[in-house]
Amino acid sequence: MHSHLRVLVIIICLSNIQFAAFQNIPDPEEINSKEFLLSDLKEDEVFDYQSIGNLKKNAGNSLSTLITIQMSSANLTDIIKSIARENKINFVYDDRLLNIRGVTINYEDKPLYELLDEILSIHNISYYEFAPGEIALAKQIRIDETTGGIKGNIKNEKNEKLFGTNILIRELGVGTTSDVNGNFSLRNIKPGEYTLEISYMGYEKIIRRVKITAGILLEQNFILKETAFLIGGIEVTGTRDLIPTDSRTKTTITSGEIEHYQASSIKDVLDLVPGVQKTSNPGLGKTSQVALRGNEQDNSSTFGTLVVIDGAPVSNNANMQFERASTANFGSNNMGAGVDLRTIPADNIQNIEITTGLPSVKYGDATSGVINIKSKTGVSPNRLKLKNNPDTQEGNFEGGFRVGEGSLSYNLNAAQSERDVRVSGDEYLRLTGQLVYSKKFFDNALTTNNKISYQRIFDEEEPKEDLRHTRNYNRSYSVSLSSWGSYKDDDGVSSIDYNLYTTMRKENSMRSKLVTDYVIIPSGDTLTSYIGQVETKGIEWTLGGRLEYNDAFYTGDIVHKILVGIEPQYNANTGEGVVFDTLLSFYGQGTGRRPYSFDDIPGQFLLGAYFEDKITGHMLFDFSLMVGFRYEMYRPTKFNLSGLWGDGDLVESHQGTFFNPRINLMVYFSKVNQLRLSAGSSSKSPPMSRIYPQVDVMPWRNPYTGNNLYIRNNLHQPDLKGYREAMCEVAYDHKLFNTVGMTASAYFKQRKGSLIGYDIPIFILTNVSNTIKAFFVDDYSLYSNIGITETKGIEFSVRTSKIDALNMDFNVTGSYSFVKYPGVGNYYSSTPDASKGQYPNFRLLTSEVDTMIGWTYPRGEKWNDRLQLNYSVKYTLPSLGLWITLRAEQLLFERTRDLDDAPIDFNIAGSTVTASYLFEQEIKRKPNKWLFSFNMSKSLFKGAEVSFYVNNFFDDPAIRRYNSSLTQMSDEKRNPDLFYGIEFSMMFDSLTK
Repeated sequence: MHSHLRVLVIIICLSNIQFAAFQNIPDPEEINSKEFLLSDLKEDEVFDYQSIGNLKKNAGNSLSTLITIQMSSANLTDIIKSIARENKINFVYDDRLLNIRGVTINYEDKPLYELLDEILSIHNISYYEFAPGEIALAKQIRIDETTGGIKGNIKNEKNEKLFGTNILIRELGVGTTSDVNGNFSLRNIKPGEYTLEISYMGYEKIIRRVKITAGILLEQNFILKETAFLIGGIEVTGTRDLIPTDSRTKTTITSGEIEHYQASSIKDVLDLVPGVQKTSNPGLGKTSQVALRGNEQDNSSTFGTLVVIDGAPVSNNANMQFERASTANFGSNNMGAGVDLRTIPADNIQNIEITTGLPSVKYGDATSGVINIKSKTGVSPNRLKLKNNPDTQEGNFEGGFRVGEGSLSYNLNAAQSERDVRVSGDEYLRLTGQLVYSKKFFDNALTTNNKISYQRIFDEEEPKEDLRHTRNYNRSYSVSLSSWGSYKDDDGVSSIDYNLYTTMRKENSMRSKLVTDYVIIPSGDTLTSYIGQVETKGIEWTLGGRLEYNDAFYTGDIVHKILVGIEPQYNANTGEGVVFDTLLSFYGQGTGRRPYSFDDIPGQFLLGAYFEDKITGHMLFDFSLMVGFRYEMYRPTKFNLSGLWGDGDLVESHQGTFFNPRINLMVYFSKVNQLRLSAGSSSKSPPMSRIYPQVDVMPWRNPYTGNNLYIRNNLHQPDLKGYREAMCEVAYDHKLFNTVGMTASAYFKQRKGSLIGYDIPIFILTNVSNTIKAFFVDDYSLYSNIGITETKGIEFSVRTSKIDALNMDFNVTGSYSFVKYPGVGNYYSSTPDASKGQYPNFRLLTSEVDTMIGWTYPRGEKWNDRLQLNYSVKYTLPSLGLWITLRAEQLLFERTRDLDDAPIDFNIAGSTVTASYLFEQEIKRKPNKWLFSFNMSKSLFKGAEVSFYVNNFFDDPAIRRYNSSLTQMSDEKRNPDLFYGIEFSMMFDSLTK
């Protein structure tokens, strides 16, 4: 066999030629005017040396044609053209491939294959005859003799290079992305036959079988068919994968969906995640948080939900806004809870990936899922967006352009919320700006992105003509600097990824109220009332980074893709702290409270190290197994060598050290069904507001002497620990007829060591008439790691690809969740009620006193569950530039039970008390309800569109009438109000073209 038959022939796709099939190759003069689509090929067609050789065997005998030719110092292109013209043979090639000068040749009656071997092999060019009289020429590249590889270029049908295309070898789980020029390369691949997946958002996925040969870098270029279309500037993408491609349970929300639903913050689209209930309309009026697979009323769940923007965590660890305004207008205080999602504008987001299952080991200090946000970067049109609804008015201007060899993208956003259109002076204003400079270095080996962002927030409550002179506000500004990127080695497999970030947020909150108290001021005058004010002034600092190494290697037929990384993070809060006038105190006269400075509070250093091995192979079935761990150190203090043999932690830390193993397994039974399993744990550091709370002051007046006494309780707990959550999940995915995808999963989570406040009573012993008496002063709470939460649930989804006859696709998701809080710890009450069978049982024992004061009783269990279904129909018509979505949320039932009540003795308590007690412990059930929403986006002219939505368009308040007690009926409004909004956007670039 000739040497050229042993060389893997590269499919010709260089520059203008996309050589996708070996049949129907056009004449050479047609090459420059026609492209070939790889997507026209059958899914199972294999491109490799062997298949090319078989084609050659079945071809004609042109390679045996006797050639006579004599040329001196000629261009190789001219030589090939002369052979083609004289012997009626068509050669298919890229002109640039043969642009080689100075070739001398002198042949007489020699076979064509000998001539081609001599003049092409020295230039690393290979050939094959794919049909009688049709010969293709392509570049051959030799690499490591024991492994092979694949490289190529990716464009769309408009000949535009596609940056960021995902290239994956399914069996190995090894992949890469295309660079800014559309080029990609995967090397060090063990020889064999594999499934290659090429995917890009808004384009049809290509799945091809390829055969990797040792010592050869296979070249394949691809042209992707676009399935997305633009409505103005909104990109409408086609149906995503019908079944998951990742072992982790997650949901991806695209920029098109964010704009279509007119989100002002990311909370406005999180109801697309299974199990997240839509409880409010889009807007910025109140604090917004989320708990993935948890209870939003549970601070530990919202605090444990990690939000990441471009690789940098948005930390709420250092939030110490003790006196943040948190009235009914402002919403709740998120100190010690989750990130306020209002601070994250939605218009500058490329996509959001929400992981509700067990996350990758690269994500730490989180127990309730990960929200991973990717901002828009790179070159993009200059675009203006304007939104208006009864709550919020918003404007956004964005774009990106080339600067030298890099690109600079920008975004400016201004949004204002009117809490009550009838009142002036109670607005929320958010101003945000961002710049990102992206560039590649060292022949595209190093990718860098550098971002600076600024935000200013005014959250005001000072209604004009308010007789009570109400004045509260939460004001802040923040500056963030971050840099992230990746360096890929020449082998195309290993890489080093990095991320650096610094965020400074200056918070200033103020509360005021009318205090009616008698006070003598320094001038000698007296006041019977005054306006008391308290401010919280702090600067929250978050500094950190991430450095990780990725590589892949083989052990036999098993491929290992490893990930090793380290992530330090520092959180601190500095500044004046809680500030108020001690004379005209916000807390009233005689409280004894003093201002609280943050400058004396130490920072919180968190260190995480992680490792993961993604093992891909075949054992009865193809499988992908990810085994890894994350080692969390919360304020580490010292290294403990004895921890190597199990005597304590290897690294001792103030807030605890946690070893969190994680395992994810994906088994591919066939192309249409698969099984996913995961098990592992994660942990969360305690918030600084729980470690260093304000000093508690208890005033006590001696009933005998009238003297006032102030007891100061230092609540600081510098060694308060974090908590851990263990999780396991099983999921099954099935695809029917390449049209319907179905997924069902079941999960269980248990959180242990979460922070629960327990009561500590304070007593005073005093001498009364030569008798020592004990007096109860008050009780305070300290946090302890005794909390337990158990969560279990079932989720499913059924989705279709686009049904062309209807221009529609359908999606149904369901979620059942059950959350239980087992009763742990005890309560203390200073006033037991003997009529209910409650007697003093708390013994105060000293050398002078032995008495019972108050009583303690165990905490009771609480639980709640919910079954929710979501339906959506998406209608798209590209010819009209139209996208309509109809969504329905059905809450079939919601139940709660609260056994956390002081016990009574049924034999002593009266019938009324007993009946009321039993009523409180009954299961409270909320019936079925529906909520319907409608969204429409329509193109106006090139680059412009208008979007409109109506939430709760049936104006159904879903009133629930229920017994709030044995004798009282109450009403609860369960649906948000009928609500509507409109958006207009326009790309200015379109006006100049």
